[in-house]
Amino acid sequence: MQFNRRDVVAGAALLGLSASPLAAASRKVAAKSARPDVIVLGAGVSGLNAAHLLEEQGAKVLMLEARQRVGGRVLTLADQPGYPEMGFNSMGAGYGRGIDAAKRAGVELVDVSGRYTVDPRQQLVVGGQTIPSREAWAASPLNPLPDAMRKMMPWEVVPGLSMREQRLSDWTQWASTSAAMDISMHDHLASKGLSDDAIRLVFDAAPYAGINSYDSAALNYDFNFGWVKTQSDAGPQSFAVKGGNYQLPDAMRKLIKGDVLLGKQVVAIDSDATGVTVTCADRSSYRGGRVLCSLPFSTLRAVRITPGLTGPQAKAVATLGYQPLSIAFLTVSAPYWDADTLPPSMWTDGVLGTVLAQHYGATPQEVTGLCLFARGRLAQYWDRLGKDAVLRLLVDELAKLRPASKGLVTGAAYHSWANEPFNGGDWAYFQPGQVSSFATAMAVPAGRMHFCGEHTATANRGLEGALESSERAVLEILSA
Repeated sequence: MQFNRRDVVAGAALLGLSASPLAAASRKVAAKSARPDVIVLGAGVSGLNAAHLLEEQGAKVLMLEARQRVGGRVLTLADQPGYPEMGFNSMGAGYGRGIDAAKRAGVELVDVSGRYTVDPRQQLVVGGQTIPSREAWAASPLNPLPDAMRKMMPWEVVPGLSMREQRLSDWTQWASTSAAMDISMHDHLASKGLSDDAIRLVFDAAPYAGINSYDSAALNYDFNFGWVKTQSDAGPQSFAVKGGNYQLPDAMRKLIKGDVLLGKQVVAIDSDATGVTVTCADRSSYRGGRVLCSLPFSTLRAVRITPGLTGPQAKAVATLGYQPLSIAFLTVSAPYWDADTLPPSMWTDGVLGTVLAQHYGATPQEVTGLCLFARGRLAQYWDRLGKDAVLRLLVDELAKLRPASKGLVTGAAYHSWANEPFNGGDWAYFQPGQVSSFATAMAVPAGRMHFCGEHTATANRGLEGALESSERAVLEILSA
């Protein structure tokens, strides 16, 4: 699904509105008072895009961001080789909004798809043992998969089932499906003949959504893989910002005319008949006509809201899950994989998690470092150890499995999204029963308070979802 900023005006027309009267109405409000028409909470991609679109329609905007940077979950390690990404990594050919946002911001996109596929191999390590081939895995006593799946690698099982045997005739209706479909991934995978041991291996070792299979709704995957299929149909390209993705939100910030105030942690939102007052932890307060909240619900649940949210929306803010994800970056002084003839990338069910070689040097063949990913329970374990201890552990564990790496690998950086005070996890996910309980209620405006952010998107994921949600929220505000 492709969309650009011109469609915001077209969308306004579909609502029976026109761009000029909306802009004029905003200017009238601004002329009466110096206060902003809209206070945007959070300067991630969704909030930044919304602020820019609102200003294009003549609204006066103020942005408040708790961090000392813009970008939210776009985070590049600019001081490490290859500029490894700790958050948003790349956008597919179908990211119409993302590509348009990059053009508007004036940043250069480069196709990095070839760097992902230059060496698609992964070393499989299960129970501390290297499985040398697909055939060896099919015959291994460590393989708990049913006969029909024994030749599938562990990381292939869930995507394979989700892509081949789609539960929904129309995946775009995932948010409004029946409660009977809103089951756990454990129950879904068990219905396909997987044992508990198999589910622990193919899901719990590296869950895309949730802490484990009992904690994650199958509808997370119906949505995600339906969307991934749509993206793949758009083409094989994968785009990133040249020099690091952090440059995109930085450039989007420069498009905004109003103030973007950093270090402003919101603690209270008070609405009345004439406007909204936002109070920050430093005791500063700001008055505006409306509030557009892009804060993750994991953060918003700690904010006092008056009048309070009610019903399914209040339940969503209080309970929506956020993915435990931790990423370690290791630098490598020499290519030890040439010595042991194994691929640098690895899939393990142990403490190393998933190891992905980063090919961001002068040529796609050059490995600029290793990114190690922990999700779910493993991320929580890493986080309990802390940065220094986990980096030592990972270097030592890699040396045990790959003796040729000893002395050549250094723990360089670590980022935990669960420990981020203004995230509490990476992307949002639904637990069983939550989609049917409150998915369609999450983004409904509450008086003068409106909502955006990837967690409120219903047709896209990631950066594209963040942009989708901002456009919807802007149309709501302009038509209010």
